[in-house]
Amino acid sequence: MRWSPMRVIVVAGIAVGALERIVLWRSHAGALDGDEAVWGLMARHVLHGHPTTFMWGQAYGGTLETIMSAPLVGFFPGSTVALRTVPIALTVVAAVLVWRVGLRTVGEPAATAAAVLFWLWPSYSIWKSMRAHGFYGTGIVACLLVLLLVLRLEQRASRRDAALLGFVVGVGLWQSAQLLPIALVAAVWLIVRRPASLRLAPLALTCALVGFLPWTISNVRNDWWTFAFPPGEGTYASRLRGILNGALPMSFGLRVPFDASWVGGIAIGGTAMIALYVALVVIAVRTRHTTITLLVAVAAVFPLIAASSTFTWIVDEPRYLYIVSPVFVLLVSVVLTSWSRAAIAVALLSALTVFGLVRMNDSPYFAQRADGMYVPEHLGPLIAELDRLHVDRIYAEYWDAYRIDFVTDERIVAGESPQEVYARRGDKVVVLDNDHVRYRPYVAVVSRSPRPAHVVQAGSADEANLDLSLLRAAGYRRATVPGYVIWYLPR
Repeated sequence: MRWSPMRVIVVAGIAVGALERIVLWRSHAGALDGDEAVWGLMARHVLHGHPTTFMWGQAYGGTLETIMSAPLVGFFPGSTVALRTVPIALTVVAAVLVWRVGLRTVGEPAATAAAVLFWLWPSYSIWKSMRAHGFYGTGIVACLLVLLLVLRLEQRASRRDAALLGFVVGVGLWQSAQLLPIALVAAVWLIVRRPASLRLAPLALTCALVGFLPWTISNVRNDWWTFAFPPGEGTYASRLRGILNGALPMSFGLRVPFDASWVGGIAIGGTAMIALYVALVVIAVRTRHTTITLLVAVAAVFPLIAASSTFTWIVDEPRYLYIVSPVFVLLVSVVLTSWSRAAIAVALLSALTVFGLVRMNDSPYFAQRADGMYVPEHLGPLIAELDRLHVDRIYAEYWDAYRIDFVTDERIVAGESPQEVYARRGDKVVVLDNDHVRYRPYVAVVSRSPRPAHVVQAGSADEANLDLSLLRAAGYRRATVPGYVIWYLPR
């Protein structure tokens, strides 16, 4: 078999992307977090006949990935590998779809180069692609399927593709409302390019409603609770500025996620971002009569619509741009018209990714990303001490509680205790009911226990909030393990 230069680039790129994930997994930045643990517990509950439409504690974020993860979590309870298999697999599927979309837009060899770059760049995408954070993997796959099906319909009107497009949009919107700007822009682009496609709109809309049924049924049953959330923060101008100056540079690897520092300082990183903006404008002008205009339209309009949501004020990570990251990769790949350019791009952007991952892993901002708290890498010593003390019902902060539930396969039940308000109940101290928890049944189980313990991170605000006089008066004793303080009732 003859090895062409592009085949070598593909194999090398796959190896680099895999190595990036392996090294990251074994670092502090690869530790299991509370959000992932919630997702794993939801997958476990699917096996027990308790699926949910949305993520626990919120009325948005579809749960298709929990259903996909359930068999693995069932076979390998408490396994981080089992939990992260589905999002990584979805990333592989997305890389293939990047190539397919690229064939109909940027052409070869740029399409192949784009798939490789998507797999290994930027640093945030590497980190996010291996996290079981719910609906981000299915969101990216839905985005790419919408683009691919619209491109197919632009070339040839097909009832099958129209039906598929509608269904994908419906399911995708159930998973994440972030798909809405992409679907709207793609639909307008298709109508402008091929007005005759409008005759397929009724079929597409019908299929979209079918795919959207889980969202609709849940809202009808719960008084339209998706719309009951209080607004987020900031103004439209402040959110747009944060996206353009913060999240978007992170999406191209020019700013370090969570740390927000510019790669090479603002003189280098900021200048590179300005140059990138100019290059994208040039690409938009020169490709205005090609299918690349679909990518340009999505990339240009998405931030403008995203900033209209009050929930996009968080810009220390580009979580709200992750769904559209394949479009950015494809636009960058427009200039990769030869294997030599592709090789240079893979080498440079691999180095940029590694630099970003190292900085992110070492950054105190990343270590304290969980509401300002440090997330310990290992819970082994804490769980061993709880077992030694014969404690299996505890109160703990969000970022610890659900991890304990997941890794022990609910052998130890940890109830979330945010903004603790303590009260004496007979011979024990409990946390009063609080609406701001992901899964209240855990809190109920712990509260009913005759010996509920209290676990806090040493030196944290939660430890400062403990009512020590109340605990001591009830007979609680103090135990410590590295990073944690345990208040428990002796047997």
